[in-house]
Amino acid sequence: MTKEKLRELLQQYFDNSISKADCKELLDYLDTDDLQEIAPLMDEILFLLPDTAELNQSESVAVYNAIRTNQHLPQTDHILKSSRGIANKWYYIAAMVLIALSVSLHFVKTPGRIPENKFAANKSGGKSSIQPGSKKATLTLSNGQIIDLEAQQEGILQGTGNSAIRKVKSGQIVYQAAQPYGKATQSVQDVALNDLKTPKGGEYQITLADGTKVWLNSASSLRFPAAFRGNRRQVVLDGEAYFEVAKNAAKPFVVMIGATEIKVLGTHFNVSGYQDDDEATTTLLEGSVQLTSGGNTRRLSPGQQAAVSKNSGDILISHGDIAQAMAWKNGYFRFDDQNIRGIMKQVSRWYDVEVEFKQNVINNKQFGGTFYRNKSIAELLRHLEELDHHIHFKINGRRIEIME
Repeated sequence: MTKEKLRELLQQYFDNSISKADCKELLDYLDTDDLQEIAPLMDEILFLLPDTAELNQSESVAVYNAIRTNQHLPQTDHILKSSRGIANKWYYIAAMVLIALSVSLHFVKTPGRIPENKFAANKSGGKSSIQPGSKKATLTLSNGQIIDLEAQQEGILQGTGNSAIRKVKSGQIVYQAAQPYGKATQSVQDVALNDLKTPKGGEYQITLADGTKVWLNSASSLRFPAAFRGNRRQVVLDGEAYFEVAKNAAKPFVVMIGATEIKVLGTHFNVSGYQDDDEATTTLLEGSVQLTSGGNTRRLSPGQQAAVSKNSGDILISHGDIAQAMAWKNGYFRFDDQNIRGIMKQVSRWYDVEVEFKQNVINNKQFGGTFYRNKSIAELLRHLEELDHHIHFKINGRRIEIME
């Protein structure tokens, strides 16, 4: 298959216009023993990909289930094989599955067809200036210096004590220890906390000095030392972040979010606890974490989620929705039976807009589905309007007015 043909088929898949025959041709082409030749093109087009194409068991199962339930995919034997056999090549198919699902919003409790509506935001005919979020953040060093990371070129940004800060590519910075742990002289810069902060409409990735990778969602902050000393590695989170913690049995990694302590040795998990939320949730993908809050201590197993009440400190353990917890990191919204206020809270953070409910909008109507976060806010609101003809949106500058 030529490069032009591959790009054409991928674009058709993204546009949700690919035929079953072409889809089978595309998947058959991807189902090869060697992706070295096409991997660069896939990376160019599938910009949703995280930094690694390695799938763990839980992610493999999620990919397998997504492929099985995608109506566009031919259900042939080589696709419906055991999830244990899913290799890195399925990672690319997973990315396409997510993109194909990106406009699959639906009204959860809709008895029949909903009439179409005119979108209020488009009545003026003008193009909205509201753009989706992007890779942007500020880094405040222990000496008070503020670095706008979006404006920085690749390379070393700053030396701090025995560490250096390097921007390795757009949207990622790495803290590098100049000397191995235990041999470097502890400095004031090492001990004092740095602060990585994303605005509304921003996200960023950082690799800490111990090798731990952190993805920071919009309107969030992470406080951490330039180098970890002592018998534990502690950071402070406000907002939402996904952690891939570097293993170190002698030095546990601790995330403080409000009054809750999350302690791990090496694991993958997501934490969400914005100040305007009633609870903080921790969803575990692999490994083990221990939560302590208000005198209560609980331990999570992979696939479980802990909800910690900010008022009482009570910890409620339940089966976690991995797909929902990981949606923001993978580049899309996932709404599972959420009302309009819960949806607009996420929309406000990502698109950096203010939301105003003009009238008593009914809250018990629930929506579900997924939506790609790189699409325009106008398209998202248009879909919501078409799903429920009682809800109307109007865009005034950076304010979204919602009425019935």
